[in-house]
Amino acid sequence: MLRHAAVCLAAAGALISAACSNSSGTSSSSPPSGGHSLPVIQLADMPTGTATLSWSPATTLITTTVDMHGFTPSSSHAMHIHPGTCADQTQPPSVPFPDISAGAGGAVHQSVVSAPVPSGIPRGSYLNIHLAPSAQLGAPTEVSFTPIACADIPAGTPSTGPVTLKLQTPPQHGQIPQGTAMLAYNGTTHSLEVEIKARGLPPNSAHAAHIHSGSCIAQGAVLYPLPDLQANASGDASVTTAVNNVNSAPPATGWYVNVHMGPMSQILNGNSPTLLFAPILCGDGRG
Repeated sequence: MLRHAAVCLAAAGALISAACSNSSGTSSSSPPSGGHSLPVIQLADMPTGTATLSWSPATTLITTTVDMHGFTPSSSHAMHIHPGTCADQTQPPSVPFPDISAGAGGAVHQSVVSAPVPSGIPRGSYLNIHLAPSAQLGAPTEVSFTPIACADIPAGTPSTGPVTLKLQTPPQHGQIPQGTAMLAYNGTTHSLEVEIKARGLPPNSAHAAHIHSGSCIAQGAVLYPLPDLQANASGDASVTTAVNNVNSAPPATGWYVNVHMGPMSQILNGNSPTLLFAPILCGDGRG
């Protein structure tokens, strides 16, 4: 089902397809030694950012201003307020919003207005952003419904607000994904050694990984595809590879490491991203 539930981003899919078919070459054999090591890249969970809620007694509507990044570029996502907490996630939504939409770089800068809420911002609730847009949301047991960003509304929040919430990936299997990427460039062999380590992934899951141009805030084209990260039963994963035919060391800025929700074989449907294209870990590179 998910292979056909494509997010609207044919351009990004084409960029990845081109990079994988015309890459300068990766190898899972022993990486080159004697390279120049780059600073360690911290991989943070995606998407991330803030949402500010305010309620108007005159209209009984909640306005939520979203300032986030790390979504699939040009994607849309359902957003609701639910009773309970991000750690609980058992209650159906109580306050719906229109879908939020990411731009071409995967960032959302948007204000949306809720359905009427007579008593103000509900405390004892949480703001939840889902993997899919409302039209593809599906049942809570389906992957399309997966919460990808969440924040609890503090107990002391005034009914009118404003309140600014820091959203992050809700714990999956009790953990929030995080990781590191270490790179070393060998100018003699023109190869780039890459080691990615991650934890907090779903047990026994696989995840596509790439080095891109741009940044986690403004995503760009794939520079180098990497082997999938394969998590073990504890949600830990690591991969070491060598990218060949790299003519120069990575620059000081302008590139990043990205890990996706699904494996390379499932993040594209033709040239269109599927729901599993969604970034889950990202870190800006430093040369």
